[in-house]
Amino acid sequence: MLAIKSPDLERIAENISTLPSQHDEFIRRNLGALGRRVAYIMTVVLAEHKVTGSLKDSVQSVVTPGQVEIGPTAKSGRWDRGLLLEQGTGPIPNLPFGPIAAWAEFRGIPAGPVWMTIKREGVKPHPFIDDVLYRGDTQVAIENTARRIGMDLIAYTFQGLSGAPEIGAQFIGGAE
Repeated sequence: MLAIKSPDLERIAENISTLPSQHDEFIRRNLGALGRRVAYIMTVVLAEHKVTGSLKDSVQSVVTPGQVEIGPTAKSGRWDRGLLLEQGTGPIPNLPFGPIAAWAEFRGIPAGPVWMTIKREGVKPHPFIDDVLYRGDTQVAIENTARRIGMDLIAYTFQGLSGAPEIGAQFIGGAE
């Protein structure tokens, strides 16, 4: 009879058995890094739309199990300012003048005509989420994160081995 045995494969099997406890940490750590990178990219894109600093500065990333959410958190009253920028609005008949005057001053334009246009027609959409998502650096960050998660999991499985796993054959006796 012949036995084929490998202490290295036993160690790999042991590592695989503890992998579920490590899996969540690998993913959380890598998604956190991805979230910080994409949040930075989003602030760059928002700056191109010439929004005030409060919207750009409100960009955050939040990691929850298996995903990361990135976006601005600034509000104007009960309205999500990022959503207003992304989707625009219809006419706003009871629009307060103060916030529009502050925005117009930031942009260096007269507030009155802007206020009247928004009051009558609303705000045009200025989509920025697709701009963030389809940028080359965002795509590279997503691909690199997926690759790192896979490599972390593989590396953990082979942790403790020096080189390729050894497999040995041994004669263990048999029928005569």
